[in-house]
Amino acid sequence: MSRGGCLANNLPMGAKSQLIVAKTLFFLANLDPLDGSAHALYCVRNVLSLSKNAPAGWRVELIQASHATPGEILDHHHAHESPNLRFTALPHIRRVKYCPIHINTVFHFSTARHLQTHARSGDIVCTASFPELFRFVAPKAVDRGVRLVYEIHQLEILSRDGNHRKCVREFDALSRAHQFITTCMPLEKILQSRFPGTPCANLGLAASYTPVDCRPTGERPFKLGYFGSLSPEQGIPWLVQEWKKIRSMCGLDVELHVYGRARRNETGLPSDSAHGIHVHDPVPNNEVPAESEKLSALVIPSLDQAHRASIAFTKAYDYAGLALPILAADLPTIREVLDDETHALYFPPGDANALAACISRIASEPTLAESISANLRHLAANLSWDSRARRWWQAVMP
Repeated sequence: MSRGGCLANNLPMGAKSQLIVAKTLFFLANLDPLDGSAHALYCVRNVLSLSKNAPAGWRVELIQASHATPGEILDHHHAHESPNLRFTALPHIRRVKYCPIHINTVFHFSTARHLQTHARSGDIVCTASFPELFRFVAPKAVDRGVRLVYEIHQLEILSRDGNHRKCVREFDALSRAHQFITTCMPLEKILQSRFPGTPCANLGLAASYTPVDCRPTGERPFKLGYFGSLSPEQGIPWLVQEWKKIRSMCGLDVELHVYGRARRNETGLPSDSAHGIHVHDPVPNNEVPAESEKLSALVIPSLDQAHRASIAFTKAYDYAGLALPILAADLPTIREVLDDETHALYFPPGDANALAACISRIASEPTLAESISANLRHLAANLSWDSRARRWWQAVMP
């Protein structure tokens, strides 16, 4: 039995005897599922949905670098046990100073040995955004007749010169994959150009919240909300800086409510109630829907900088499930998810005047707000994790 424990071992004997597993999807994640990062959240949600929707005879095993028990991981992510999902914690070193061994080496060797021991011909090995790990285990997995699937959420070449060492090594890792899963059209185009012979399925992401029966409130003040990172490229520092001007141009009582905390090396954002700016602590994911009921609309103010225009926007999916009108920066990967006038109102990135016009319009046209809210509920029903998992399996099955 793996150190992480197998949830099937907690089943009654009768149920255990009915669990017939012929093949395994090994999902590799060189991270701690409890670290609070967006990527850890994605990895856990992904394996949970993949295990629930696995074809007959398949199970999913999350191989990860932590000492957390399966119960702790599930509790942290407010998830339930699945007889088709195994958590395996392998030896690793994380954030140890003055260690002569690169911190990834131990986990890489542990993962390779685990696959050599447990992987069988016809199994699948998959990872998402861990190129060095993938490069290390790929030859050993191929020797055992395993199919290699790589999920691409972003690429080094979007923010570095193509000759940079990291770009070269990442493309070397990708060249070993039998199948790509990606999340938006710009990434798909790069992969098809670089690896024309490798199948690539653009599955997007998924709405983390099931469609809620939340409607835009007609009460005043009009409350515009944001949940997430305060990084400059996300546009929140810009929005706070411009808010006094935006509020003045709206010509109505409007407040900005930001739920998030600055990370290390980021400048914190103070509340300024006199100008309608309210900065709150981050809200646990399971409490976001309830908190959103206090709001009138949601904003995605991301700026067109770095590689933001070429990677999928988690908020475009998550906000859909909250069913509040969305005001979004006009970036191609957001438009890929949300249709203009149907699911969102768009403004040019960094354009305070245009955002003020969107706020005024959604606040003064209750019929439009209700229509967008209803359309988002319908969209979110088709963007569920279960729906994405079924499409994932259809894409990778030979």
